[in-house]
Formats: sequence, C-alpha cells, structure tokens
Amino acid sequence: MKPFVTVCRSAGASARWWSVAILALTLSAGAAPRHVYLTWQGDPSRTMTVNYQTWERGEASSVYYDVRPRGGRPEAYRYRAQGSAHQIPGLEDGRWIHWVELTGLKPGRTYYFIAGDPRNGFSAERQFRTVPSGRAPLRFIVGGDMGVGANVPKLLQHAARLAPDFCVVGGDLAYANGMLTNYPRWDAWLDHWQTNMITPSGLTIPMVLAIGNHEIRRGATNLSPTNAPFFFGYFAQDRHRSYRSLTFGRNLVVLILDSGHAAAHDGPQAAWLEDQLARHRHVPYRMAVYHVPLYPSHRAYDGAGSVKGRDVWLPLFDRYRLTTAFEHHDHTFKRTHLLRHNQPDPQGTLYLGDGCLGMPARSVEPQLRWYLVKAASLEHFWCVDINRRGVEYRAYDLDGRVFDVYPPTARGAAEAEAYYQTLPLGKRSVPPTAAAN
Repeated sequence: MKPFVTVCRSAGASARWWSVAILALTLSAGAAPRHVYLTWQGDPSRTMTVNYQTWERGEASSVYYDVRPRGGRPEAYRYRAQGSAHQIPGLEDGRWIHWVELTGLKPGRTYYFIAGDPRNGFSAERQFRTVPSGRAPLRFIVGGDMGVGANVPKLLQHAARLAPDFCVVGGDLAYANGMLTNYPRWDAWLDHWQTNMITPSGLTIPMVLAIGNHEIRRGATNLSPTNAPFFFGYFAQDRHRSYRSLTFGRNLVVLILDSGHAAAHDGPQAAWLEDQLARHRHVPYRMAVYHVPLYPSHRAYDGAGSVKGRDVWLPLFDRYRLTTAFEHHDHTFKRTHLLRHNQPDPQGTLYLGDGCLGMPARSVEPQLRWYLVKAASLEHFWCVDINRRGVEYRAYDLDGRVFDVYPPTARGAAEAEAYYQTLPLGKRSVPPTAAAN
C-alpha cells in the first residue's frame, strides 16, 4: 500500500503546513479516510454530500450521522447513509473517492458524522450545519485563485473565524492544470481546506466550486469535462456539467458559471443561464460566480475571455438585473461602479473580484479604469451578509482586517475606507484627478 504524500515546493511553507504533512504521513499507515469535505448536489437546507478519500475501496461507502455527538462510535449514531465510490481513470495512485449524500435533513440544524467503513476505518467525528430556510440571515465567503502556498491557510483561517454558512471558490483551486501527475497539489489543497475551514464552534464549512483555467488540462483543444479530471472526479456537485445553480432559502440564488473552460459561454450554457435568471427573477438577490472577469482589473479590457463574457452574458445580466457578479482570474482586488448596458447605472450590477485567495497579488494600473471604484494589489476574500436590512459586502486582507465595505452606509465602512487609504499608491489605483495631483 502506497502512502498519501503531499508535496510542497515553496520554500516559505508554514509550520502549520508541515504539521498537516506529518499528520498525513501518520494517517497513511492505515486505510482510514484522509480527506473529508462537504459539497452540495441538492437543496442546501435539506441535503449535504460528504466527500472522502481512501487508499482501498473497502466496504460500502458510508456516513453515520446524528443530531448529537456520538464520539465517533458507528453503532451509536441513529442514521446511516450509503453512497458510491469511484476512481479517476488513469490516476495510478490507487485512491478511491467516495460520495455519500445525506437527504431529508432539517434546515438550520447541526449534524455530527463520521465517514468510512468497518474495513478501512472511520474518520474522526465532524459536524456541519444545514443552511437555514426561509428568510433567515445568510453569510458566505467568496474568493478564488488559491494554489497551495503559505498564505492560503492564513486566509482560510480568517474566513473560518467569520463562521460562514458556506464558501464559494471561483476557480483555479490547486493549480494542477488537469494533469494526473499533479495529484500531490490536490492533496495539499484538500489538507489546507480540511484543517482550516472549521468555524469557531467546530463546524466544517461546505464548499461551492466554479471551474477555472487551471483546472483544465494544458493543451486541450476542446471544451469537455474530460479535460478537468480532478474537478469533476473529486467534488460531488455535477459530474457532467460545469455550470449549475443553488438556491439558499428564499433570499438568494447563486449561479455558478463556466467562463469558457469546460463549456462555452454561449450555446447551451447561455440558454440555461437565461432560463435560470428568468425562473429566479423574483428572488431578492441573484448572484453569479465565474472565473474570467467581464471587467478585469489587471488584464486587458479587450481580452478574449472578457469580451466573450460581455458579448454573451452581459445582456442577460442587464435584462434580468443580476445583483452581483463575483469575478476572479486577475489576482487583484476590485470593486466596480454599479453597471448596466456597459456604463454606470444606479440600478446596475455590482462586480467584485478579482480572485486572490492565496496566489501572489498582481499589479494594478496607477489610474482607475472607468468602470472601477477601487483596485488594489491585495490578497483577500469577500464576506457577504444577507439579512433583513439587505446585503452587505466586506473585503478582508491577509491580516484579517476589513479594508472595503459596500454599501458605504454599512457598519464599519468609514473605518475600512480609512484603512484602505493607508495603502501605498503603488498598491492601489486612484482616480485620474487624484493621480494628476
């Protein structure tokens, strides 16, 4: 039996990472599950899918669960669900990926669980909470472009302390480029998540994933899920399609889109997008998450992926008045004006980004582009709160400090603005008039 081995090539890897690596080598002595992480295939208020990996297939893929902690003793849990196990074709390290969907759960309820089987052993007891139903408050994290560097755990720890209901990652997860030989990067990424995405009360935070260019096999000449074996093989979301929607209570629908990686912007995806926007037009907040930005803050405005997104998706965003679009890919921070018909409009869509949840930040131009309110060279993530007052957005930096708040009337906005203004000009863009002065 081969051990799971995580490889980190960064000389700056943190001591926390080495602790995880040592733990991984210890676990490799047996066949018990190593990675345990959560996704959704169905209603986030009433289902949860437990994903885990083992070195041997073992017996039936199983999750034992209950509404009370049971100390990890399988016989003590009142409920048991069984799922499926599969391998990624061509991946020769022998691992099995297990997907077990729990159904019939109650909204806003905490569940305790273990995953595994009697032959391989079981994971330690973990817990999760289903998303509340109705119009209960929601909190979620959004970021993208992660990698497996030393700053990833820091950002995840800051995010987890906020106790979100879930976290959305907008593509470019492990930077494995669809190559089967890069499985150690996925091991490191999953170790980071499993170790750090735990709330102060001990809840494992579910993930919602969009696809990015670094999930795709380099040199691929066609748009197909087969070019992203880990994205579709590791995460129980939709095994055959890279775009989907999730509805959270009665206030929020999140549209997970593919900006030209395993599916084209137009054609079936565009038709599906219009149907989803029309179907959910009465949901108070409709938000999209995808990788390549329509309004980039580092790359060229006329880049092929951005132009395609504006040509195909922008008319739909405008027609159905999308609330917010979370964009990534550029490894910078940005907030735009409210935009509609490709110009500022008080009734327009807010575009936030641009994907820097661990990867080194790229530069921004000295002067703001016409569509940008702010742009900065900062690693960060967004925290979104939806409650009876409306929706609020806060950007957190590598030190866990809030440096941008929208709307400007929200709590902490003035303090965040004061902190943002302390950033050196080389790290943030300024309006043309300010640059002239």
